[in-house]
Amino acid sequence: MLSRLTVCVFLASVLLGTESIKIKRPSQLPFLQHDVHQNVLEKGDGMFREMGPAPPQLGNQIPQEERDTWKVDCTSKLTKHECIKVKDGRNNTFWQTKVTRESIDVLPHNITIDLREVKNVNALTMRPLPDADLGGAVAGHRVYISMDKKEWKLVAFGTWFGDVQDKFAGFEPQLAQYLRLEVTSATNGTEYVRIVDIGVWATDVPTDVPTPSSLGLGEWGPTVNFPLVPVGVFIDPIGGKVISFSSYAHDSFGQGVTDHTTLTATWDPTTHAVSQRHVRETNHDMFCPGMAFDVNGRMVISGGETADKVSIYDPTKDEWTNVAPMKIARGYQGSVTCANGKIFVVGGSWGPVGLDFGDRNGEIYDPEKDTWTKFNNITSEAIQTHEDWEGDYRADNHVWLMGWRNNSIFQAGPSKEMHWIMPTGTGAVQSAGIRGVTKFKPIIHDRMCGVAAMYDAVEGKILAAGGAPSYNYKDGDGVIRSEKATTEAYVITLDQPNKEVDVQVAGDGGMHFPRSFAHAVILPNGETLVVGGQEEPRVFTENTPQFTPEIYSPTDNAWRKVAPNTVPRTYHSFALLLRDATILVGGGGLSNQLPVNHFDAQIYIPQYLLTSSGSRATRPNITETSDPNVFPGGNFTIATDSEIVSASLVRYGGATHSLNNDQRRIPLTLKEVGPPYSYFMSIPEDGGVAIPGYYMLFVLNAQGVPSKATNVQILVSPEY
Repeated sequence: MLSRLTVCVFLASVLLGTESIKIKRPSQLPFLQHDVHQNVLEKGDGMFREMGPAPPQLGNQIPQEERDTWKVDCTSKLTKHECIKVKDGRNNTFWQTKVTRESIDVLPHNITIDLREVKNVNALTMRPLPDADLGGAVAGHRVYISMDKKEWKLVAFGTWFGDVQDKFAGFEPQLAQYLRLEVTSATNGTEYVRIVDIGVWATDVPTDVPTPSSLGLGEWGPTVNFPLVPVGVFIDPIGGKVISFSSYAHDSFGQGVTDHTTLTATWDPTTHAVSQRHVRETNHDMFCPGMAFDVNGRMVISGGETADKVSIYDPTKDEWTNVAPMKIARGYQGSVTCANGKIFVVGGSWGPVGLDFGDRNGEIYDPEKDTWTKFNNITSEAIQTHEDWEGDYRADNHVWLMGWRNNSIFQAGPSKEMHWIMPTGTGAVQSAGIRGVTKFKPIIHDRMCGVAAMYDAVEGKILAAGGAPSYNYKDGDGVIRSEKATTEAYVITLDQPNKEVDVQVAGDGGMHFPRSFAHAVILPNGETLVVGGQEEPRVFTENTPQFTPEIYSPTDNAWRKVAPNTVPRTYHSFALLLRDATILVGGGGLSNQLPVNHFDAQIYIPQYLLTSSGSRATRPNITETSDPNVFPGGNFTIATDSEIVSASLVRYGGATHSLNNDQRRIPLTLKEVGPPYSYFMSIPEDGGVAIPGYYMLFVLNAQGVPSKATNVQILVSPEY
């Protein structure tokens, strides 16, 4: 711990408002916790790292000669530490809010910058003092922009990690003359705030082009800033909060690290608040795990960096607990919930010393009994790829799995040969045919790190797209060892288990852009958004990124481009459907070697929520639900405030490493009953179609505008 003398001198200097506070550099401070002083500006410290967040890909920081002309105003300042000092470009001056012997100005604080001219701005940066953990560095914050200082638009919000690195609040380029940083909390719980420097980034992108919403492309909303790189993300199905996690550190991971803990961050969409939590009680580093929701909405996270552990997050208690470990330690596995409510895993990498990479047989978890059962006849070799230049280490990674009828599991990829998996007895694996048609190429390839999503469970429709023969694209010495990512996309139609499945091309020629490390998100209307990724799938790089998402429409059997963004979302990124029918897209990086760390996420607003002018479309609203807990084959009624024409259930899921096996959409048939705007609907009878768990119920009006979701829990069918 720091000595009492050091702390007292620091506090006295703050209270007396001295011109320059003398602070020990982080390399001189005793090592407190690895998650307090992870990133510093000193080199050669051994225990410290110096990697910060990735800077914006677009634009440049406004130079000092222009900063000198800015006007700066703030709600609170300490004499000799005026807010104008955030623009002087010096590291030995800073703004500090008022703290004296007589009084203290309490949070929130804000500081406003007048750029003196309209700019196409896309980021604000903030530099804390090098003693950020002691207090006074900005944590909770909101960033607004304005043209006239009267109407303000929220463009970024969240919580920054309490280290000494420069912080970024990036957003899509927008015209503004004024920027405002509102501080809602500070490190160490202090009421005062100290900022060394504030920078603004601007771009030269033309501004006289139509808005994406006027072209029917949707638009990108505000950015959510996290105190970590969000690699794994899921939604608490009870409260609707978004829970993200990284590894034992907020900005890196490391095999062999003995600190088996996980940093998490939670965003509450109703309040915009982002909180952080270090999960130590489970002794489990959950980076690179399997993820699946059980019937009660508990997230089961298996393996990962601490490969023998399994942890459960209970949203009703807001608690993390350990459960029985897997029979086989693993990370990078596929995981999925079955019709009987049990959770199946297969494949993966690493684990106990001496265990071959190919020994990742399937096993299943029973949440009621807290037991794992291994299947000797469901081998990872049976479902692995055969083209990856890294061999067995990658061959059975990130398996695409979907629960189906008769308690079967369908394996859609990434191997080109698909399979039926029967997790009963000693288990069984049977071929389901080849995924692909020769329209694209005479040779059909494996598609590692592609995407797959069951967008219509009633019809057994799965969209599979993208990926590459190898996890990593590799060339050198004139030899290309792996092909780049593909645009290939297919619709796979399931019938009964153990039958060969039907495969058709999705769209005229597949996607518009080749993608690996992308994400697929099923929308309430049955379309699927594919976002992010890169053409050359090189882990921890941002070369050849894809900035333009695209949507597959099964009605038209066509792909359409939608509004582009400006942040690369490649390896370790994610995408999830939110309960308001928008999509959260974020993350990328978690590397202490390259500047690719993205501590944020962006909200994509599909065109179905917008008018051509960019304003929000009028939603239908669900006002009542008869019984939100139903068995397969069960019925329920709802009431709405206006006429609707369709409804669907979208299962909650967890996204990491391009996987979200749990997500699926169940279209519902409506029958109007009773008073106006009252509707009757039925859940499919087969529990393999209506996999148990929590779903988001959306209703849509004649204009295709979805409601905000309400919860429906499908229980385990008695037949299973």
